Amino acid sequence: MAEGDTVGGGMLKTLLKGTTWQALGQFLPLIINLALTPYIIEGLGAKIYGIFLLINTIQLFMSSFDGGIGPSASRYFTLYAGREDAAATTRLLVTLLTIVLGTTTVVFGFFFLATPAIIDFFPVTRPDPEGAAFLLRTMVVLVAMAQIRGLFAYVLFAEHKFAITTTTGLAGHVIYVIGLVWTIEGNHGLKGIALTFIVQQLMATLAIIPAALRHLSKAGVGMLAWPDLKEFFGYSWKVQFSSLLDMVSLQGDMLIVSKFAAAQQPQFGPGANFAQQLRMVPMNAFSPVQAMLGRSVGGKGEAAAVADFARIQRLWVLGVVGWVAVGAPAAYYGVTHWVKMGSSLPGLVSAVLLVGHLFYLIGIIQILWCLAVGRSDLELKYGLIATGLNLSLTLLLVIPYGVVGTILATVVAQLVASIALTVMMRRSLPHLAPSPWRQIPYDVAALAASISYLCVYGAQMLVGSVVPTGALALLLCGLAAAPAACVYAVLVIGPSELRSMVGRLVSGRIRLGR
Repeated sequence: MAEGDTVGGGMLKTLLKGTTWQALGQFLPLIINLALTPYIIEGLGAKIYGIFLLINTIQLFMSSFDGGIGPSASRYFTLYAGREDAAATTRLLVTLLTIVLGTTTVVFGFFFLATPAIIDFFPVTRPDPEGAAFLLRTMVVLVAMAQIRGLFAYVLFAEHKFAITTTTGLAGHVIYVIGLVWTIEGNHGLKGIALTFIVQQLMATLAIIPAALRHLSKAGVGMLAWPDLKEFFGYSWKVQFSSLLDMVSLQGDMLIVSKFAAAQQPQFGPGANFAQQLRMVPMNAFSPVQAMLGRSVGGKGEAAAVADFARIQRLWVLGVVGWVAVGAPAAYYGVTHWVKMGSSLPGLVSAVLLVGHLFYLIGIIQILWCLAVGRSDLELKYGLIATGLNLSLTLLLVIPYGVVGTILATVVAQLVASIALTVMMRRSLPHLAPSPWRQIPYDVAALAASISYLCVYGAQMLVGSVVPTGALALLLCGLAAAPAACVYAVLVIGPSELRSMVGRLVSGRIRLGR
């Protein structure tokens, strides 16, 4: 490791603390989902489960229609936190709440009225159009509630208060599990799922909003001045468009498959969702990194903060490359035996999409840096490239090649867009960090992927004879990839550094790179 590649103990501890809370909020639900998904598919039936996946995708699209207010608020809240300006935070929050209440009434009112047309458009909803319409309209109302609650959650993130949102999320997932079991055992169908989501969202709202109020100031109650509001929305409209493009790029595949390859949609859904869950594991660091970069820029300026960005990016690249190199082979065999659909297609979808997600993950820290320094236009250009290329290739390939064409289109689009982002940053930003593509340990990643494939291939031979299919089979494949993870860690970090990591982490002297 280079002598200069160090990071302050306080920064690293803050980053790891926030990431740990975020990861806890994902891993426990993920474990439950791994056990529940085969039960849900069987209990609801493949066709009703396909409707559930479609409505969930539409809900994610609706969530992105907030005018860029949520992500932009997060950026400004972190800057204000770096300056310890609670009054500014309060003033921005009050202004945005007023705007959101008005816009959600209009935008989501349109979705509510358009529900019958949306349901009729997708052939997969034909087994239960009434239940699909009820679930979709419920999600419209709950998305509006979540956007309001999200502003308060961003206040907590800016203050590095991740425990509250995580524990609330865990409690909400318990409600989700209980509700789904009640739905399946009582044969309540899609309406039962809708009622479950209602209880879940009400609980989260009542928990998060009071916690955020403690970090506000009575002196800041009021509206932003017009110049400040104009500056905010000059930034946020680009973020809105970028968020929408990202959502289209990520979730558009599900909608296209539901329309043009409906027969393969029930197999595509579990594989795509599992790849998304694996992508979200490193993304648990998203909010802590965003808060850290925002506070760093707000507290000491862009020129000084670029060193923090460079150190975080190096650690990030090493981590996500190893995660995908080891995880993709395990996902291929594990998902195939997990969902028990008589085909390897779910596993293939999961493994290939995870590779596509790697290219997105490599560039995500660059996007956070662009947002922290106010260059949301670069994120917008990146989104235009990724989404335009992904949709074009998907529509070109889905009819002749089905799901296989869809996932290959995603990989190509994410690779090209991420490289383009790096080039645009080097041409546009005055303070540069090393390119993430030069920080990838290509040889070590290839070795780790090969070891993972061989180990998981051998382990999956036991499935069906010694280990049953389902969640246990997925767990077996995951454990079989552990030797590859160890090899990667030793070669990238170094054996001596790995042995002393725990002690150095406690003392705050860990180094980020070789």
